[in-house]
Amino acid sequence: MVLVWTESRSNAAILLATIILAVLPQSRATSPPHIIFIVADDLGWADVGWRDPSMYTPNLDRLRAEGVELTNSYAQPSCTPSRAAFLTGIYPFRMGIEDSVFVAPENISVPLDKKMLPQSLKEVGYATHMVGKWHLGFCRWDMTPTRRGFDTFYGMYNGYADYFSHIGHKNGYDLVFNDTPVWSANGTYSTHLFTQRTIDILRTHDQSQPLFIYLAYQAVHSPLQVPEHYVSNFCSHVDARNHRKKHCGMVAALDEGIGNITRVLEELGYMDNLLIVFTSDNGGPVHTGSSNWPLRGSKLTLWEGGTKVTSFLHSKSLLRGKTSFSGLIHGVDWYPTLARIAGTKKPIRQIDGIDLWDSISNEVDSPRQEFVYDINDIQQNAAIRFQNYKLTWKKPGRPDGWYNPPPGEQELESTDRLQENYQLFDLDKDPCEKNDVSDIKSHEVLMRTMIAKLKKYKRQAMASLQPDKVDESEPANWNGAWTPGWC
Repeated sequence: MVLVWTESRSNAAILLATIILAVLPQSRATSPPHIIFIVADDLGWADVGWRDPSMYTPNLDRLRAEGVELTNSYAQPSCTPSRAAFLTGIYPFRMGIEDSVFVAPENISVPLDKKMLPQSLKEVGYATHMVGKWHLGFCRWDMTPTRRGFDTFYGMYNGYADYFSHIGHKNGYDLVFNDTPVWSANGTYSTHLFTQRTIDILRTHDQSQPLFIYLAYQAVHSPLQVPEHYVSNFCSHVDARNHRKKHCGMVAALDEGIGNITRVLEELGYMDNLLIVFTSDNGGPVHTGSSNWPLRGSKLTLWEGGTKVTSFLHSKSLLRGKTSFSGLIHGVDWYPTLARIAGTKKPIRQIDGIDLWDSISNEVDSPRQEFVYDINDIQQNAAIRFQNYKLTWKKPGRPDGWYNPPPGEQELESTDRLQENYQLFDLDKDPCEKNDVSDIKSHEVLMRTMIAKLKKYKRQAMASLQPDKVDESEPANWNGAWTPGWC
């Protein structure tokens, strides 16, 4: 058969080529991507170089610039609730764990009937590894990471410990590999340990199997500890008041670790089919040198400074990159979004999270139009979001000013004129929450609507769990280490 090249055939060929080119990026993504979910601990909104040039974060700067910055991403105001939201897709107030964090001797965990993200990923063939800070309960073995979907766990059970000795609550050693304390790590900085463990996984993994790593750094949570050369080499110019210079050094060490991991990913070819998620677990604690500038408030508060988090996605194969996404995102959305990317077929039921992948990857409006910041029956406060409006009930918490500004900006203090009941903020016009607009007449209907929404959510809330503290948990009873098995 002889083909005659005609105008119509030329047009058809061009159309076919266009279709093929359009399909190619999607076909590359038909193989489930490797996923690295990186959580920084207590990293403030302005603790990165693109918001405060005095901070040293060249690797994060590059990943964010090449990726998709999520400019309206939110988490809970403290560690445990945020991590629970990330891994279950459920608001913590529905599980009774909204009130601050788990403490070492407590008989408590994320409810065992709640399925976690790594369990869904294992169902579709992923190898799953956790590195870093768990902080979701461990008094029984079935509460620990390797019983909740992770193939391996290298990290700490509790919320804080010395970065070098790994001694935490009650003088207990808190660093394990799977079920066994890693005594040999005593003296090595935890950021370095967690980075190296992640690199070891990458170097030994068979890339024909999709890989999920949940890397939850201890950094930059207190105590303020870092090898001195990070401060002297990268942060000597930073004002030492309010601990910001030492905090800068800790951020620089974190950034170096992420840079080292990124270089190994490039060296081994992971970047061809990889998604990196980066987020903080809450806003920064301003009394230890963190900055949420120009946002109001601090960690543990319902102000934007306690809940709006630095976050971005990076993928050469799945995203166009070099852009940003301004749609609303809450920590509960990571579970269904990452499960979708991984190719899970079963619907994930009874969660609060929304699959946002189509919106982010296609850069269209987010289906999330509202979320709950928190409903806390112990602190007696709450806040919800509807589109650009934020309703707070009672005081969102202290400290409630604007702190640790970048060079050239002036610190501001709160006027503390808020009412005891409801306040309303228009975050499009007033992202720094300086003006309560609840008494503006044109907002009367909106106020009634949002108050009704909040009351509905309150009726769905579970009372905060009040766990027993168990004396048998004392590390002295377990050869000096924190371990499960005592409740």
